[in-house]
Amino acid sequence: MAPAAGRAPDGVLDRDTQAVMERKWLILTSVSLGSLMATLDGSIVNIALPAIQNDFRIDLTTIEWVVVAYLLVAGSLLLPCGRLGEVLTFKRVYLVGFTVFTLASVCCGASPNVAWLVGFRVVQGVGAAMIMAMGPAIVARTFPASERGRALGLNGISVSIGLSLGPALGGVLTQVATWRAIFLINAPIGLLAIVWAARVLPAKTPGKGQSFDVRGAALSGVALFALLLALSDGQQWGWTSPAIIGLLIAFVVLGAAFIVAEGGSIQPMIDLALFRIRPFSAGLASVVVAFSGLFTATFLLPFLLEQGAGFSPIEAGLLLTPMPITMALVAPFSGAASDRFGPRILASAGMAIMALGLLSLTQLPLNFTLPDLVWRLVLLGLGQGLFMSPNSSAILGSVPRPRLGTASGTLAQMRVNGQVLGVALSGAIVATRLPVHLAELGGAPSGALQSAALAGAIHDAFVVAAIVCCVGIVTSLVRGPSRPSRAEPAALAGAVDSERP
Repeated sequence: MAPAAGRAPDGVLDRDTQAVMERKWLILTSVSLGSLMATLDGSIVNIALPAIQNDFRIDLTTIEWVVVAYLLVAGSLLLPCGRLGEVLTFKRVYLVGFTVFTLASVCCGASPNVAWLVGFRVVQGVGAAMIMAMGPAIVARTFPASERGRALGLNGISVSIGLSLGPALGGVLTQVATWRAIFLINAPIGLLAIVWAARVLPAKTPGKGQSFDVRGAALSGVALFALLLALSDGQQWGWTSPAIIGLLIAFVVLGAAFIVAEGGSIQPMIDLALFRIRPFSAGLASVVVAFSGLFTATFLLPFLLEQGAGFSPIEAGLLLTPMPITMALVAPFSGAASDRFGPRILASAGMAIMALGLLSLTQLPLNFTLPDLVWRLVLLGLGQGLFMSPNSSAILGSVPRPRLGTASGTLAQMRVNGQVLGVALSGAIVATRLPVHLAELGGAPSGALQSAALAGAIHDAFVVAAIVCCVGIVTSLVRGPSRPSRAEPAALAGAVDSERP
């Protein structure tokens, strides 16, 4: 019988593996820095959009592309970047991603007009896809199964810090300096991250005989781009408009072509056999549901606080910090607990608590006190914190090691899909229900009436999001035993090895 990967024939860890294990926590700091940078950029830009709009004197439809272009490109490239890491090594793709992201950030800060800004945001999205696709894979390859959940939980702190720090930091930088500072701040962080990653990440040789499936990457990238664009702009363009229907048809046709192409490929971009592993497929479905519910709340709460309750953008950003702070506090403990007890109960309980948190927001009055809001946001953060690390650990632990890059990229892809789906679904519900609530309230369309109708429409969206999270409880429970079986990954590992010449 062949020795296990990373071990000499006598069962002792080889020198390279032992060196990685000795500096595994340093490797985690590099991944955490990437998570911080990616999430910080995603949350810091929104607060500066009005300033960018005023500076370039453009309309709302145009300024939206500063955000949309980044999300579409990053979301379309996560799967190809995951496979690229398996071919070229995780370290190389990670370092290239950081370099592209940092240079593009500087260019964004120096953009002379909105066209250049959107173009550089596209390039920034390419770098972000490489960073986000590689991070979980590096953690899963570095840490043994007994510590994987704990490591992912600690990495979750960086994600939560980026989410909570972004709005407040963006408001301060925009007000004290200029909107350009929110991009230029990535330069010193990115330079530090590049130097540190080059120093601590293990140097691996590219997979022997591995090749990149260009056709599969192109089909999946264009298909996902069509889907994400349709979900992002469906409300604005009209869900039954020719453009949206055409994009959805393109997604279905290209997606079917992708599945056919991958089934006939010797080295596919994504091994479709992975979806026969129940912890993998059920975990991915749960990710889509969880992030759909989470981003329903994060997308709509600023409107409720600013347009409904009259808070300023900076005040609204500060009021929302209890949720990511709670996630940061809970994620390490839930990850460590999943290493000991398994992910099934923790992830399912997290989904249930998220559903309760969303339902509790439907009872939040417009004239709320601070404690009224805080305990509801803490409940949401608790649910997401309980769910995130155990679920990610279960997904990454269920696949063979040669497919960690693919699994990591797919996990990141499902997160983006959930985010976009949550924003699209909640936006459609609010737009549909707002006229209904206005008609029910009657009277002249005063400011108070508009605020009350908006609150009612947002509460309706929270109810739907809670129902969606209840579906996530089921998908999380059907993942199988608390401790994932190794039989399916072992069988798949043999199939993967047989692909190599």
